[in-house]
Amino acid sequence: MGRRRSPDRAVAAEERFRLLRVQRFSSDTEKAVWHGRSRNARLAKVLVYMAAIRMPDRPGLPLTPNPNVTCKGAEQQFFSASGENQAAHLLPGQILIDNTYPWLFLQGEPARLLQNEFAYVDPIHANYNAADRLAERNGMVDAFAAACRAVLIGTGDPERDVSNAYHRVWVPGAQAAIAAAENELRSEPLPPPLVYGTGPEDYGMILNLEERSQAMNDEEIWNNFEQLSMLDYYRAAFDETPTEIEPRAIVSALSSLVK
Repeated sequence: MGRRRSPDRAVAAEERFRLLRVQRFSSDTEKAVWHGRSRNARLAKVLVYMAAIRMPDRPGLPLTPNPNVTCKGAEQQFFSASGENQAAHLLPGQILIDNTYPWLFLQGEPARLLQNEFAYVDPIHANYNAADRLAERNGMVDAFAAACRAVLIGTGDPERDVSNAYHRVWVPGAQAAIAAAENELRSEPLPPPLVYGTGPEDYGMILNLEERSQAMNDEEIWNNFEQLSMLDYYRAAFDETPTEIEPRAIVSALSSLVK
């Protein structure tokens, strides 16, 4: 894979300092849920940009009546990570509208800001990124593209169409992708499930602790187990709806994009 470019050097410097030099004190669970919630928030913002793109008389390339929306691999990022960490993109991939970058349908500051959305990354352990890729290839990429298209072809109020695209297209599609990724991982080597005693002398005791510990020492098994846990945390991230999808926030964001 070639080196991905950064679309905005100033923002890249800010992100590198914020996420690489400012140390976070949080558990793996908190990091995984935060990563999932950040993805949902970024995606909600992109859906608002889709509503701006469909607005009449806006500057930029013309939008066809029935646009084809696809999602491919990321092409740009603000910084790279090192060691065991990887720079995991927050969005599932690069959206294209009729094989064209979406920011070309806008101009000026809105175009710059939309391009930046696709470059935001989170420096996290490689297993988080591996869990991301599993979900993406099991349908999360398609759910992102479908949600964007739902907004572009919508004919209702922007806040309603954006909200419907998030709740009715993105959420069920992403959750189905997570479930499919989990099923794929369960076909790989995993540690044996815990076995608890039920007799009067061993009630509640873990009977296969040594076997499970030995399995966890295998790097492949440990990675599979950790990625499975990450996917479960990503599902939990949907318990909180991003503020960016609230009607008042959508109207406010649109008013700043299309003047």
